[in-house]
Amino acid sequence: MKNLTEQQLIDNYQKLIDIVEDTFEGERKENLLKMYKFFEDRIIVAPASGKPNYHYCFAGGYVEHVLHIVDTAKKLMKVYESIGAVIDFTEEELVFCALHHDLGKVGDLENEYYLPQEDDWRRKKLNEWFTHNPEMQYMGVTDRAIWLLQHFDVKISQLEFLSIKVSDGMYDDANVQYLKTFKPENSFHSSLPYLIHWADHMATRAEYTEWKYGETKSKENVQKAVSNIKDAVSKEVKKIETTPAEKKENAKDLFDELFGEK
Repeated sequence: MKNLTEQQLIDNYQKLIDIVEDTFEGERKENLLKMYKFFEDRIIVAPASGKPNYHYCFAGGYVEHVLHIVDTAKKLMKVYESIGAVIDFTEEELVFCALHHDLGKVGDLENEYYLPQEDDWRRKKLNEWFTHNPEMQYMGVTDRAIWLLQHFDVKISQLEFLSIKVSDGMYDDANVQYLKTFKPENSFHSSLPYLIHWADHMATRAEYTEWKYGETKSKENVQKAVSNIKDAVSKEVKKIETTPAEKKENAKDLFDELFGEK
C-alpha cells in the first residue's frame, strides 16, 4: 500500500480544488466549494476502498482515485472521438461526473464512510484494512453522492444524474434496467454514462495492477536483501577458523558489523 506524506495529501487535495475552480462557474462552483470545505478534513485522508486488492486502500486514496478518473475520462473522450464517435456532452459534464461518481464514500453529514479496521483477525485473514461505518444509514455509494450534491444545492442535469447513477456498471444490480436493454428507445441518449463507467472501470483496474505488481516487487526486493545478507554472512564465516568460543565472539562481532549495535 502507498503511504502518502502529509504534503502529498495536501497537494492532491489542492489539485482537486483547482479542478473545481477551473471547470465550473457561478453558483455551481460556489456551492461545490462550500461542500468541499465542509468535508475537507475527511476527504483529504479518506481511502477509496476497504481492501488493498480492491483499489487505493490507503489514507488519501479517495482523492487519488478521483484525480485518476478525471484524467482517464478526459483521455477516453479523445480516444472515443478519434474512432468516429460523436461527443454529445460537454467537458464540464464529463469532469463533474468523474469528480463525484464516488462522492458517497466520504460518508454523510455526521459520519465518515470508512473506519480503520480494528479487528486484528479480519486484517490478517480477510485483508480488510477499513470497514464500513455501522452508524450510517445504508445507501448505495452513487445514491449518497447524488443526495449530498442536492443537499448542498448543487444543481445537476438529468444526464449527470444518470451518469453518476450507473458509474459502477453491472456491479450494481440496480443498473441492470439502464444498461441491459434491448429497446433502442430505452438506451441512453448520450454516451456520457458509458464513458464515465469505462473510465472508472479502467482506472480501478489500473490501480489494482499497481498494487498487485507493487506487492510482487516489494517481496522480490525483500527476498533479494535477505539472500544478500545470507551470502555475506556465509562468506565471512568461512574466513574464520577459530575455536567454538572464539566463533561465538566473532559471530557477535560480525552481527554488530552488519546490523550495528542493538
